[in-house]
Amino acid sequence: MRKMMMKSGFHLLLLSALLIIVSACGSKASYEPRAVNPEIDACEVCNMSIAHEDFATQLIETDGTVHMYDDIGCMVKYLNGEGKEKEIGATYVRDFDTLEWVPFEQAYHAYHPEFWTPMAYGVVSFATKEGAEAYVEQEGKGEVLDYKGLEKVDWVMQGH
Repeated sequence: MRKMMMKSGFHLLLLSALLIIVSACGSKASYEPRAVNPEIDACEVCNMSIAHEDFATQLIETDGTVHMYDDIGCMVKYLNGEGKEKEIGATYVRDFDTLEWVPFEQAYHAYHPEFWTPMAYGVVSFATKEGAEAYVEQEGKGEVLDYKGLEKVDWVMQGH
């Protein structure tokens, strides 16, 4: 009887450990950015296809639902509207130079109303401040903004 109880206790302990490991892996993986599929991905806000992957952004809800956007301005509009009611797990922008996904809050942005972006918001994202500065220098106009600095952007489409 004692041997049977010890065996049951071991199985219960093993099952508990496995459940903890599986649940921890699942929640972290659900916030990882996914690749853009230009054949099927369309912007959640404007319904345009994600044809320019260097400007793509994405938002991942805590339940794992992924929302794709063709321009950072569309994601910001979503966050300021319908997104306020969602539980957000993560938000990502693309580094314009490398196409690497960068957490939205950690990225730097080159901004000027005349910068071309898919929906004409004029914000180009980078993983580093140096990348954004180089873009502004190359274009001969604009300014570099961090996450907080984006608050001063008037999120209206400049050219539409």
